Amino acid sequence: MSHVEIAPRLAPYDAIVVRYSEIFLKGENRRLFEDVLARNVQRALLSAGDTGLRVRRHHARLVVEPAGTIAESRLEDALAAVLSVFGVSSASLVVKVPKDLEQIAALGAGVLVRAARDGKARTFKVVGRRSDKHFPHGTFEINDVVGHAARLASGLAVDVRDPDISLVAEIGPELSFVSAHSARGPSGLPVGVSGNVTLLLSGGIDSPVAGWLCQKRGCRLNAVYFHAFPYTGDGSKQKVLELARQLGRAQGGMRVTVIPFAEFQEACRAAVHPRFLVVLYRRAMARLAARVAASEDAAAIATGENLGQVASQTIPNLAVIEQAIDLPVLRPLLTYDKNEIIQAARRIGTFETSILPYDDCCSLFAPRHPATRVLAADVLELEGRVREYDALLEAAFANREIVDLED
Repeated sequence: MSHVEIAPRLAPYDAIVVRYSEIFLKGENRRLFEDVLARNVQRALLSAGDTGLRVRRHHARLVVEPAGTIAESRLEDALAAVLSVFGVSSASLVVKVPKDLEQIAALGAGVLVRAARDGKARTFKVVGRRSDKHFPHGTFEINDVVGHAARLASGLAVDVRDPDISLVAEIGPELSFVSAHSARGPSGLPVGVSGNVTLLLSGGIDSPVAGWLCQKRGCRLNAVYFHAFPYTGDGSKQKVLELARQLGRAQGGMRVTVIPFAEFQEACRAAVHPRFLVVLYRRAMARLAARVAASEDAAAIATGENLGQVASQTIPNLAVIEQAIDLPVLRPLLTYDKNEIIQAARRIGTFETSILPYDDCCSLFAPRHPATRVLAADVLELEGRVREYDALLEAAFANREIVDLED
């Protein structure tokens, strides 16, 4: 097609194209991962109130489309919901086009004019893709014709190496579209493909971030909170439930098991030197969390522990804590520094809740100088000093409270 004058055509966005990355590497399991991602995107849309949108697969992507007519503002709101879903690497608002090069160029020019309205862009390039080999025009011609129309309509210069805007014109077997918009998602894997994990969730900054990172690797979470009432009040519990509610949005809700822990802590305090309390607490928590994990069909527990962040979190102490149970212990934050964790908490939206002024049970009776190297033989002897150790754990588990939080 020669360079004819093509007037730009402004059209509303009418679909969302969703891209993923890691799922491409899953070989024979790729279809399973795609199905889970599609369900999670559909659930996120429903949670956001978008009942008139459907999700379908298209050429190694997902497409979100309205079942009928929909206001463009609702599609923009739906994009925000899509971009919250683990496994989504990016998503774009697009304008669907017919398989006619002149119309593609007109609609593409309109999309570019719209994208450049803020006046910040100076350059663009066209990225033509033709997966439908029956389309009579090749990629070079698509780039040429669409680019010419877009340049005349927008006044932007062409820069194929480092453009301010990339104008995508894609012609596929079932869907063809133009877009000059792309927003990043969290990437990772769809929640659910890696099984269930029990998170030790406190009211601090670290454990919610650890849970978020587990979700990013495809884990579906349930949570355990150790409540030291009356030393920690109802405000501490409510803060933890709010953090669980925030994490639960990625998976359609979350179950939180609240375990009373003060009586066990008092018994430890009466029996052993304060330097050893934190390790004894953590081993008991691991044992109780493992029991919750068994009841929730979880294959691992996860914690917000971090190597060397506090004096008790040394390699010997982490090892002796983990020896208390047979399940794997996931520590996503093991090598993070505190600033990195705070930045992550701000990014995922849990920081403001985490810094509310309520104590967690691990700080209860904790000494200024805890033991940094507790050996396995020593900790067994210390646990043996605690009167009715097993009975206290059994009572704590029996008196647990289960809170089911819905999205």
